[in-house]
Amino acid sequence: MKKLIVLTCLCMSTILWAQNSPSQLSHVDFQTASAQVVFKQDVEEVSGTMDFEIAIKSKVDSVFVDAKNLIDYEVRFNGSKADSLRYNGEQLILYAQLDNSSNNQLSIDFTIKPKKALYFIDADQDGKWEQAWTQGQGKYTSNWLPSIDDTSDKMIWNMQISVPKDLIAIANGAKRRFERGEEFDTFSYGMLQPMSSYLVAVAVGEYEFYTEQTENGVTLQYFYYPEERDKAFATYHDTREIFDYLVEEIGVEYPWQVYRQVPVKDFLYSGMENTSTTFFNDQFLVDEIGVNDRDYLNVNAHELAHQWFGNLVTAKSGNDHWLQEGFATYYALMAEREVYGDAYFSMELYQYAEALIELSNKPSKKALTDPVASSLTFYQHGAWALHALKDMIGASRFRESVQLYLQTYAYSNASTDDFIKIVEEVSQKDLTSFRKLWLETPQFPVEESLRLLRKDLFMEAYFQLAARRLDTFEDAQATYKEVLQTPVQEELVKEMVAQLAVHEDDRKYQLLVEASKLKNHKINQLISMSQQEVNAGNREMIEGFLNADSYITRENALYLLWQYASDRKKVLVHADELWESYSPSLRMAWFAMALNTNNFKKSEALEFLTELQKFTSPEYDTQTRTAAFDYLINMNAMSEQNYRDLMEASTHHVWRFYENSRDLLRSLYKKPESKSVINQILLKMDSDQAERFEAILRKSN
Repeated sequence: MKKLIVLTCLCMSTILWAQNSPSQLSHVDFQTASAQVVFKQDVEEVSGTMDFEIAIKSKVDSVFVDAKNLIDYEVRFNGSKADSLRYNGEQLILYAQLDNSSNNQLSIDFTIKPKKALYFIDADQDGKWEQAWTQGQGKYTSNWLPSIDDTSDKMIWNMQISVPKDLIAIANGAKRRFERGEEFDTFSYGMLQPMSSYLVAVAVGEYEFYTEQTENGVTLQYFYYPEERDKAFATYHDTREIFDYLVEEIGVEYPWQVYRQVPVKDFLYSGMENTSTTFFNDQFLVDEIGVNDRDYLNVNAHELAHQWFGNLVTAKSGNDHWLQEGFATYYALMAEREVYGDAYFSMELYQYAEALIELSNKPSKKALTDPVASSLTFYQHGAWALHALKDMIGASRFRESVQLYLQTYAYSNASTDDFIKIVEEVSQKDLTSFRKLWLETPQFPVEESLRLLRKDLFMEAYFQLAARRLDTFEDAQATYKEVLQTPVQEELVKEMVAQLAVHEDDRKYQLLVEASKLKNHKINQLISMSQQEVNAGNREMIEGFLNADSYITRENALYLLWQYASDRKKVLVHADELWESYSPSLRMAWFAMALNTNNFKKSEALEFLTELQKFTSPEYDTQTRTAAFDYLINMNAMSEQNYRDLMEASTHHVWRFYENSRDLLRSLYKKPESKSVINQILLKMDSDQAERFEAILRKSN
């Protein structure tokens, strides 16, 4: 699957309407929420006070607040201590005979030790976390903060956060105050408009930021780690452009006071669109070379689009989830078109269609309005539905419909019916057939999607080139040469490179060399990955790739040159002298190759191994750690600390990472030498900790 499909599956896609409590909105309206919370570095818990302003809309005998993992609490209602309470582990329930009234004050003093939704990162494992961040969607904010899980009950939020000195706190809304204390500094943030509780966000850590202003005067705040300012400039370089584009394309002003972006370590997904404050995985915080390998643009645009589609207007139920993810995916793709061009846009839609056609052939396929549909359906099928709708009613009517939809349901919730009704009113078209074909049928509309794709002349050229996949090189050669004629289309060149990979005719290297001279990092990445050997036809090109503006291309080139070199040490030393910076992946690859090169001294090899072993540490991201474990296990070079790191990884909060780590741990435990090391580590643990790992080891693969 293509890049965006992978990325969006990493984004937050869990349906958030699977309520763990009944709605009380018809009787009770939570209008404002003010939190005063304290974070202490030596404990993974949060304490403080929640103050709610509540309107009673009809006579009730109870009011509840969702609150999980409470270890201590006290409740006051309108200033008096509430004694008639029940806590069932999910909700705090206040029993009282209440009549229609407004401005009721409900206060909760609490201490919570969260099991999820608030994550503490102790990368150096010194017993004091360095970073903490929240994830409300799909995890429930009520796991760390008394709140309301019902997404329809929107409140105006204010946050006052006290954190240890030298750390800063970031939350939704405008920063209102900063108070310096002896041990704790306090940061205050406030909203002007209501939002659902799942969008409440707090991040605590060591950060700095710089700002830009949009065309309409909105302040953009770009956060980064103090030592990584250069990475911030590389990562955020397209943000203002896509912000201004989305405001113009959507036709509704940005609905919040400020927009900030915050990288967090070991985030659960690629990004999360917390209101006014997007969190994203800090793997996207990369330097000017790394940005060509892991571009933040799509995630950036996707989460920004959610500020309208999801935050301003929230889907009413799981049946309407596509109104958030489909819109965000489509508008992010349109923003990418502004940067990468029309051909990129069409090719992405084509890649979406291919994936959706494959899904349509599986029993698990679901309609777009099915609340248990897959991420692929909600995101890519949703985007396709909007693309088809725009074609059906015209771009101007589509834009007008979206504007009216956002304006009508601003700061509230909407359903698919609500959206369709507005589009029908604006376009004066009956959308019954559209709805059945695109929203209610599990099968992806193949013929209709192909018809829409063929409206772009570029796609006709692409399909003609793709038809050459089964041709001999002799028959396809003339077409390949045409692909390289001005004006060159990147997407066609990439297709040509992919086809050349299966041809054994040496004349293909002349075409690849010409393609490499385009200095396009995506094309050169593909060329470097497609080469199976180094020969007279490609050697100079591959050697040139060592200077590529891509760590991926450099790594592929280095491996090829090392593999086919008579003096492997010379290749590695030359590369090390050539490069001023490395990605973790490239650095690990260099060490692994060096450890498999005979010419280095034993002392040098020991140094290389020691450096490679460091990459399993929690200080590194989960992708890097996974690769490091693979290298060391394959080389039979795991130290005791690496085993400890693997055991820590098996209890990590990122499920893909911990599942893979558990599989590795169980596999190693079957080997006598590894089993002995693991058992020795278990003996040094306390009984509860040891029992937890023993349970992991007992579980069958």
